[in-house]
Amino acid sequence: MKFSTLSILAAAVILTGCSTARNQEMLLSAAGFKTIVPTTPKQIAKVKSLPQLKVVPINKKGQTFFVFADANRNTLLIGNQKQYSAYQQYALQYKIQEDKVAAASLNADAAEWGGFGSFNDGFWGPGVY
Repeated sequence: MKFSTLSILAAAVILTGCSTARNQEMLLSAAGFKTIVPTTPKQIAKVKSLPQLKVVPINKKGQTFFVFADANRNTLLIGNQKQYSAYQQYALQYKIQEDKVAAASLNADAAEWGGFGSFNDGFWGPGVY
């Protein structure tokens, strides 16, 4: 059986119960975004000045880059248009996978009620509707 990188990543994220920001960071990394750890006070201040925990476009020297700043973890992820497009695909596939897991959980919960019988078979006693 062949597994895609995204399915393995999605399973790892679901099993570890990572936070949303960590999920985003993992998807961005899988899409090829580079992680940069600021070291100078100027770099740290720049990361803190950016919108936090959001992918935002930045134009520099005529090129568009996409950045994801996380001042709490002191990291900045940077990618180009191709990597951002890959991230969008991964994020969509991840959302679909999350929805499938949620639906399976609901189906499992509903199946557990089958042991109680229906409301019309007398299990609940007279007068209970």
